[in-house]
Amino acid sequence: MSIPNEALQKLVQEIETQAVNAQREINVVKATIVSKQRDIRMLELTSTEVKQLSTNTNVYEGVGKM
Repeated sequence: MSIPNEALQKLVQEIETQAVNAQREINVVKATIVSKQRDIRMLELTSTEVKQLSTNTNVYEGVGKM
């Protein structure tokens, strides 16, 4: 009771497609993680700089494009 070659080839092709899609999703997640880590580092640096200011220093918040 063996599986026909055509069925095996179809099964292998489906598995390969799933593997490619999974790898693509992994790459997207890795890129997102790197981006978020960069954002965290920038926020930590900003927070450190702001904490070093005296309490009577005027600090302005960006509001976007004018």
